[in-house]
Amino acid sequence: MKTKLTFWAIAALFALQSCYSPRSLVKLEPAQNTSRWLYGQPFASDSLDGIIYEVAFDCLHENNYLFDFNITNRSNMPILIDPQTFYYLPLNDSMNAIVPNEIHALDPEKEILELEKELSRTEARRRNSVAMSIVAVGVDVATAAITATDDNPHNDFLRTDMFAAVQAGNVENSFHAQDLNTLRDSWSQSTIRKTTLDPNYSMKGKVFFPYHKDAKYVQMLFPVDDQILEIIFQQRLIPVY
Repeated sequence: MKTKLTFWAIAALFALQSCYSPRSLVKLEPAQNTSRWLYGQPFASDSLDGIIYEVAFDCLHENNYLFDFNITNRSNMPILIDPQTFYYLPLNDSMNAIVPNEIHALDPEKEILELEKELSRTEARRRNSVAMSIVAVGVDVATAAITATDDNPHNDFLRTDMFAAVQAGNVENSFHAQDLNTLRDSWSQSTIRKTTLDPNYSMKGKVFFPYHKDAKYVQMLFPVDDQILEIIFQQRLIPVY
């Protein structure tokens, strides 16, 4: 009886330690007037010298804010749009910054470069696996020949699993490469990237910013020539029970 009680006590303690609460949902809502709605997303907007920024919060993705941007050039001059220059300040309830430095958007070019490096490494692993497959086939053929010609009964079931193991590695590398290609395509085709935006043209896409859990407000800032355009969102944490 004592053993059973000890077992159940340990099991209960383990169960308690293994419980995790659902993570609260993060929502950012425009602190200023919403310019328009699109499929449930409220877009906040502001303009400066004919450059119009419309921004809507999408979701929290892998500890990053994900925003949708629409940028329009209504000026008479081309303007350079570079997400590396986008940044925000996390604010408290009194609208004061709670960190000393601004938090910049993730650089799409850097992310794409890192993905291409990993694709190159994956391709090298795939080529090495192909070379190992050739060696493995040779080993299997040689093993089969030895088994067929050797009178030693202990060799009846002699074989190698090298080929199967290498083939499994090939499949793993193939799936990894597919995932990386999908990510690279998403970054290259779906995000705002460094672009010269001509007059009367617009562009749209996603922009990632590192998440700050303690922010009550998120003050987003976008350089326009030597001025700064500002859009503010209020951050809400929605508990999940």
